[in-house]
Amino acid sequence: MLSVLIATYNFNTVPLVKEIQLQLSRVSIPYEIICFDDASKSDFNTINQTINNIVHCTFIEHTKNLGRSKNRNLLAKTAKYDWLLFLDGDVLPVNNLFIKNYVALISTNNNKTYTGGIAYKNNETKHLLRYKFGKRSEVFSAFERNKNPEEYFFSSTFLISKSSFNQIEFNEDLLNYGYEDLLFAKKLNQKGIQIKHIDNQVYHLGIDTNEMFLAKSKKAVENLVVLIGDGLLNKNDTKISKFYFKIKPFGLIPFLSLFENYFKNKAVKSASLFCYDVYRLIYLHRVFKNSK
Repeated sequence: MLSVLIATYNFNTVPLVKEIQLQLSRVSIPYEIICFDDASKSDFNTINQTINNIVHCTFIEHTKNLGRSKNRNLLAKTAKYDWLLFLDGDVLPVNNLFIKNYVALISTNNNKTYTGGIAYKNNETKHLLRYKFGKRSEVFSAFERNKNPEEYFFSSTFLISKSSFNQIEFNEDLLNYGYEDLLFAKKLNQKGIQIKHIDNQVYHLGIDTNEMFLAKSKKAVENLVVLIGDGLLNKNDTKISKFYFKIKPFGLIPFLSLFENYFKNKAVKSASLFCYDVYRLIYLHRVFKNSK
């Protein structure tokens, strides 16, 4: 009935698999848990290999990096059941009814995909930029998320029928980090597959350092420019591009660019969301300019 598909990279995924397997054993349905590490060559994979000793569970470490989209598509192709629950390897269910809540939504004629939402533990990561960004931009109730279903769709936790997924799949042309979730959500909408947000959150545990998060954010900006240039996204699809084109005529961004290093350093050293936002605008301006 249910294939739980976990995409992981350089993370100890054993606690997640054990928790999901325990919850699945309580609902008494046919299931499998498949975990693919995307060639991280991490020391964690020595631990992750023990997943193969857990009933109905498989862990495979790719020898070649496939990219986030192709890795998830391969997970779906490997799955043997009709419903797919996608999870990232660095999450953990907030409560012990997580699987039961998703299973209750499975039906034979259901043309919807369900996503439970993101939460963050208030621990030592609360002073990091990625934590602050997540709390500001990702943590909302299902009621709030359903007002803009595409914007708050996160591939780190969602349930979809295999037949629906096969109509969409993740775009394998996106080799770098960024906006693959939004692109997938827009394709769901185009195919008439409704995104339904529910309150069934997972904790996001894999909080990047400020330097790593800023590097990923730059990759995401580069992806965004390509997607807009190719017509796969439009300038109003993201908050940053919408704001950028709104203020661009006033010539403010070239002036701010004079202080690029200041904003970058403050974002990294002080975890300033304001400086992070300004730096992304400056970088977006540069990438758009160089893409012409």
